[in-house]
Amino acid sequence: MYPSHFTMPLSLQFELTGQCNLKCRHCYNRSGELPLDAMTAERWKKLSKELAAHGGIFECIISGGEPFLLGEDLFAIMDILHDDGAIFLVITNGFLITEKIVRRLQKYRYRWLQISIDASNAQAHDALRRVPGSWEKAVHAALNAADAGIPLAIANTIIPETIEDLPEMARLAYFCGAASLITGEVFPSGRGAIDEALLLNNEERARLWHIIEEQRVIFQGRMKIQRSMSNRSQLEGVSDLPAAGAIIRPNGDIRLDCTAPFVIGNVANASFYEQWQKSRGCWQDKRVKEYIESVDWYSGKSNLHKNHVEGDILL
Repeated sequence: MYPSHFTMPLSLQFELTGQCNLKCRHCYNRSGELPLDAMTAERWKKLSKELAAHGGIFECIISGGEPFLLGEDLFAIMDILHDDGAIFLVITNGFLITEKIVRRLQKYRYRWLQISIDASNAQAHDALRRVPGSWEKAVHAALNAADAGIPLAIANTIIPETIEDLPEMARLAYFCGAASLITGEVFPSGRGAIDEALLLNNEERARLWHIIEEQRVIFQGRMKIQRSMSNRSQLEGVSDLPAAGAIIRPNGDIRLDCTAPFVIGNVANASFYEQWQKSRGCWQDKRVKEYIESVDWYSGKSNLHKNHVEGDILL
């Protein structure tokens, strides 16, 4: 019933910048450590127009780094895709989202606006994000977005010290007006793969899952509580389907997935449309299959490659 290949991706993620205003210990792609972005705002606009000219995409995931560092250029990029009918999933730390920006965001159609809040209190959140005041900014952004009627999801990353904080975190998310709380352990990639003190052991993981199930019952019918997928289960899920999405990185690379270190080309060298047509069967490549098999089911550690630590692999 499904096609073997989509002429254009259904969903495409724009990592608009590798720069960030926070310094999170667990950043999966080591934002802030990368060289200046090769993909300028003008190149992102050109890419957005190319996508529209070839039939467009259903959804654009906007991320970074921190996408709101682009200022007016962010809205210019979103306008091109919005006018072509795309919906958005915007991922942000919330630090730069003022009431004025929220009013401008009301224009667009969303799967959701995702704001990261990693604890119910400023001390724990700011220690993980390594910028004082980041918790307060994120909470205010969440409250303003929900009040404006923008679908809100809060992403919450658990480390050993914050497992027991999850019930309070769920109450905070509900108070902020979130439709869903997406929670789970650190994804072992980038700085999250380097700082192993952030990773849960099996006993801590079992405790976390128990608390998540308790909170699902408590908030049933009021707020959805989702447990983030393990690295391997996420990769197995997308690899069994026709390739329907990809990521454009700040250097222009077309990456298969944020959890898989493989690229199929670069939009600075040729059009995205041309390179996407050549991506047929990329998930069945022997190197990709071996990588997925190497990933530990629970921790996500790979025996072959450290994601966003070692360089990507060109297919």
